[in-house]
Amino acid sequence: MFKYWKSQPAVFITYTQRYIRILVGGRKHKYTKYIQQVIEEGTIQSGEIVNEKRLIQQLTSIVKKHKLQGMPTFFSFSHHDLLLRSTTIPLSVPENEWKGYLYLELGESFHLPFADPIIEIVGNHRAGEKVDVIALAVPEKNVTSIESILTKSRLRPVIIDVPFLSLYRLFVEMNEIESNSHVLLIHLEYDVIQLSMFHNHQPVYVRTMSLRPFETFSAFETRTGFQYMTVDGDEMILQDHLATIEKEIARLQSFYQYNLQNGTHSIDTICIGGNHPLISEIASNLRRDNQLAVFHLTEDKWATKDSIHIPASFAELVGLSWK
Repeated sequence: MFKYWKSQPAVFITYTQRYIRILVGGRKHKYTKYIQQVIEEGTIQSGEIVNEKRLIQQLTSIVKKHKLQGMPTFFSFSHHDLLLRSTTIPLSVPENEWKGYLYLELGESFHLPFADPIIEIVGNHRAGEKVDVIALAVPEKNVTSIESILTKSRLRPVIIDVPFLSLYRLFVEMNEIESNSHVLLIHLEYDVIQLSMFHNHQPVYVRTMSLRPFETFSAFETRTGFQYMTVDGDEMILQDHLATIEKEIARLQSFYQYNLQNGTHSIDTICIGGNHPLISEIASNLRRDNQLAVFHLTEDKWATKDSIHIPASFAELVGLSWK
């Protein structure tokens, strides 16, 4: 825990189609404040920043107001194009050269659906005379774009992570998930669901999909400047989301058992987090299966140094700070 966040002030930031969320860390690994602002409609679509100027203006205003200029910044890269790939590397290749080997093999033995990726190895195990590795890949242009936005907003980006790894790190620490567990992690926001699967504390699969957009929202702001949204009367869309989400969960449970585990193991642990209005209902429905251990971040489990509770929707950023 806290491998990269030294005992000094730091900023942890993520964004969705609806929100910018920022967690500010102070000295001695204490959180000093949390910030949430609603993003104007059309700024971000399906993880793509389509109005960079507007996002920079909003973020610059936040940075100035809260005096965050120049602070080291950890950002959680939320994008539909991030993916996992399994491949093999000869045992003769030293571990510190694995990434270089994969870059050399791009388009040959290692294939990705986009050019110029950033690759990180997030899992491995030896298999005979080869090493099976799990590589996380994201388009470099998208990472460069958000780094540029943060820099132009007077922040200093230093570390990147992805939401499902940050959340899994948190669930493992808080719920003592065993390494031999077969885990499905569900991250639900208003417009998107990301499902990832883990075994031996290593990711084996991730899928990100958009949900049918809500038609009407109401936006609010508390006295402390915390902004949030509520869904207005979109009952049909909520029911559509529920059916889509539960169908996708069942499909991935089957895929894991029969495609990834050849029928020998099934998902036995489900972790669920995010900010979708149906999260509690989905968690309750999953608990009806007595074969599943279901962990749901509902309560405020963290606080600032002034004992102000941090909402559970900031779990991704707490997990990012623990990297």
